Amino acid sequence: MTETPDERPRPTPRPRPTAAARPSPRPRVAGSRREREEAATAAQQPATAQQPATAQQPTTAEQPAASEQPPTTEQPPTTERPAATASRRPARTATAARPAGDPVVPAARRKASALVLVLALLCALAAAGVGVLLWQRLDPRYVDGSVLAAARDGVQALYAYDYKDSEGSIEGKLDVLTGELRDQYEQDLSQGGIVETYEQVSATTSYEIADVGLQLINEAQDTATLVVFGQYVVKSVNSGEQPAPEGSECSTTPEGAQSCVQTIQLRMVTVDGEWKISEVTLLTTS
Repeated sequence: MTETPDERPRPTPRPRPTAAARPSPRPRVAGSRREREEAATAAQQPATAQQPATAQQPTTAEQPAASEQPPTTEQPPTTERPAATASRRPARTATAARPAGDPVVPAARRKASALVLVLALLCALAAAGVGVLLWQRLDPRYVDGSVLAAARDGVQALYAYDYKDSEGSIEGKLDVLTGELRDQYEQDLSQGGIVETYEQVSATTSYEIADVGLQLINEAQDTATLVVFGQYVVKSVNSGEQPAPEGSECSTTPEGAQSCVQTIQLRMVTVDGEWKISEVTLLTTS
């Protein structure tokens, strides 16, 4: 029995897989190979902060199906964009770092200004101190105590004598005197009359000072008048045997010396910076 062409059994066509189940040909062939090459290149390079997009780019398995992606042409890798962004960052950092160095100049200027101010203040204080010293020199408000000490030492040397050292005693007297008074003492002591008498009786003399008072001093403090209060003491071989004169201010000491109250007025001047006695006046007659 012959079958006609219409009566022959036809082969049943196989169902085709849907487009959603089949991956896109382009990502499978070209895209997956690019991703493998980029992954191999990224593994060979050190990880830096300039490639954040490569680490976040999805792999082939994470890419959506071809039906869900719009058809696009092949584009350059996106890893170049972060590099461009990173290349701009150093410029911003350098620009921002400039103002940090600028305040150095104002700080140095402030230090220099403060130093100049301190030096000016010190100069002003020094000038003020010099002015005060000059004013005190021209118009002193106090008396130099050296004149009082010089009066004490001068009177004690003037009235001191020891028969055991006549020459030393005479030199001590002349050293504290000046002017005409010194010439008069030098003439009287060189004749030998007074010195010989003192040596014969083994005499010693001294002046015991009770107090010294300043009576007058000039503005320059180089001339002064003073009053010295004390007792003139004389001791010899016969001083203890003779009684003190009546009405006098003298007395006999237990050591056998004659002690008489004497008040002396001194006029003193400075000679080469040292006080010297130029006049002596006895204010008492004892």
